[in-house]
Amino acid sequence: MTDLPEDGQPIEAVPTVYSGTTFRSRLEADWARTLDTQSILWRYEPEQITLPSGAHYLPDFWLPEIGTWLEVKGPATPRKEKAVELGKARACRCDGPCACAWPGGEMVLLGWVAERTHGDINVGRSRSGYASWAAAHGPSAHFALCPWCGLRQWITLRRPWKCRACRRSLESEELYQPHDRVLPFGSGSGWSPADTAAIRREIAEQIAEAEAADSERSRWEALYEE
Repeated sequence: MTDLPEDGQPIEAVPTVYSGTTFRSRLEADWARTLDTQSILWRYEPEQITLPSGAHYLPDFWLPEIGTWLEVKGPATPRKEKAVELGKARACRCDGPCACAWPGGEMVLLGWVAERTHGDINVGRSRSGYASWAAAHGPSAHFALCPWCGLRQWITLRRPWKCRACRRSLESEELYQPHDRVLPFGSGSGWSPADTAAIRREIAEQIAEAEAADSERSRWEALYEE
């Protein structure tokens, strides 16, 4: 694990203390802060796992209420083979309706540096912005708020869509991906569904401005060619 200075070049990880826990890097500590802002219970490096290949793996976080492992990855730590293997090993293998402790089995999530703008990851300012993530294995992971038990969580799009805690339906709920920018990263304020309309309007305005600029540039280029 490495951290990033302002020029974006990787340096050795900086051990960081947060909430009484010493993390191996600032990025891990910032993910812990992010989880806390969403009231997601976490445990840091709770156990070493022996994978089917025989390799030993110590995931960064276990989120016990939603049956999810979270592996934090900076730009200079691209290897994710162990997280992928764990995701395959712990995914649902039920024939018929899922009978796993969590719908779809245990999830393995990859947590990246913060996303600063629509679809862009600015590694030079990785400690703020919006959380960016991906499923280590299987369908994309979407962030959701369960209206029944109130837990915020990640789910996959394997149907039926259910809360990973209370198992009630999320079929009619909004699901979000990193580019929706609904999950403030690090010490940012907490998110609620009421924020979504403003966030999406801001993104739409950014896209419209970019398209207008492209159109104007094309018009001037056409006039120049004439």
